[in-house]
Amino acid sequence: MSKERVKSQDLGITRYQLFCVIAASASSINSGWNLAVTNIAGDIITKCLGGPQRSIGGLPSCIPASDIVWGVAVGAYALGALCGALSSTRFSNKYGRRWVLLYSNVVGLGASVVLALSANIAMVMVGRVAAGIAQGAANGTFTTYVVEITTPRARTSLASMTQMAVSTGMLLAFALSLAALEPPLWRVLFGVTGMLCIVSMALMCLCVESPRWLGMNGRAAQAEAALVRLRSGADVTEELDLITMAASDGGSSRTVSVVELLCGRTPDNLRHQLLVAVGLMFFQQASGISSIGFFSTTLFSSISSTSDAARDVSKPTVPQELSVVLMAAGAAATLGGMFLAGYWGRRPLLLAGHGGMAVFSVLVAAGNLAAAPRLAVGAVFLYFIIFFIGPGPLPWAIPNELTPTYASAAVMAVNNSVCYLGIFIVGLAFAPLLSLTGGYTFLIFAATNAAAFVFLLLFLPETKDGDVAELVAVHSVGIHRVWPVKRKCVTPND
Repeated sequence: MSKERVKSQDLGITRYQLFCVIAASASSINSGWNLAVTNIAGDIITKCLGGPQRSIGGLPSCIPASDIVWGVAVGAYALGALCGALSSTRFSNKYGRRWVLLYSNVVGLGASVVLALSANIAMVMVGRVAAGIAQGAANGTFTTYVVEITTPRARTSLASMTQMAVSTGMLLAFALSLAALEPPLWRVLFGVTGMLCIVSMALMCLCVESPRWLGMNGRAAQAEAALVRLRSGADVTEELDLITMAASDGGSSRTVSVVELLCGRTPDNLRHQLLVAVGLMFFQQASGISSIGFFSTTLFSSISSTSDAARDVSKPTVPQELSVVLMAAGAAATLGGMFLAGYWGRRPLLLAGHGGMAVFSVLVAAGNLAAAPRLAVGAVFLYFIIFFIGPGPLPWAIPNELTPTYASAAVMAVNNSVCYLGIFIVGLAFAPLLSLTGGYTFLIFAATNAAAFVFLLLFLPETKDGDVAELVAVHSVGIHRVWPVKRKCVTPND
């Protein structure tokens, strides 16, 4: 008697699934790189710490700029990413998830050339905007792609790969920046984004398109072929039938735009899904985490009263070294969070994450106000680590786990737009805010994290191991509370 094949939906992580996820993650690694590359190199570029401005190979050794102008240049990446995220929906729905992940790298390559050859701050801004457009389009599409190619069991861990990839990119940017402190090596750092684009394009050529997208567009044979490769010989009949049924279920075979989603013109009532997607990403950014990504060296310098005066620019400072250690801790915490999400669930991790960040924000402020740098630095590390366990990765994964395929690209476009708008605002506002409020800055973040805890408690459902179709059916009833659970009263006559 022949052995019955395992159903594809019962599989965990297969080798080819993992390969495609890792290949697609190159775009998010690039996103993390671009978020962090200006942190350590910023003073070298704008304050000419490597000596007076001079010509090296026909290009200036540094580009003097005020803190406000440099803040605009740093935030320009987020503005570009906002535009990329909003435009990605149309291309992702029309041409496919893989297509966006592949060809967004062309824009990224052009951006790297402009950045590496920048002769003035305007060129830096243009290059940052272009890099943002490329990574904004790819980053949200990556999350959708991962959710659509993985099985429910594999998705439990791999859906958090967006933040893992971003953390890896940030760590690489910080570590390599320490080896490129002297001009004109900062130009090499800007050029690395192009190298990452080439790697991403090469790897994506070896990956399949999303089976759900193929099924949604009437390509059942191609969807089956993609599933066969992704599921490593398991029986894909039932999964393919579900994809085909979902695609032919009335109006749900037509994808929706961001405008249609926001106006409520969707086959299902997705207001609760939209609330959750926007709320998760709003509070992720309102938690203050981007302030550390952009300005950790500035923050550590203010805590330890470190000065740049008369220092050897070729040697890293203690705040710069602390920043690298911090990023390494964040990457390790993200990896741990991926496993905890599979065992503990999304909702408990997010509640514990934002609650812990509120507490550690108070401790950062207390350490600053009490002139206790060890307390403040230790609290920053704990604040950063707990973010990457839950509030960092999960807002990228949960919206796709609650949303039908026809609306997933639009929901992620809105989700990503909120993220990048928050990054832009923090990039502009944190340095002046730190100067204005001093040790009290993190009390603001304590309040926003406390508000996040309340929001999650009331509105966030658990999605661990859940079937997307079932979750959509349960929560497509308009905005509603998931806690406290309403219990039916039982009388003796029942």
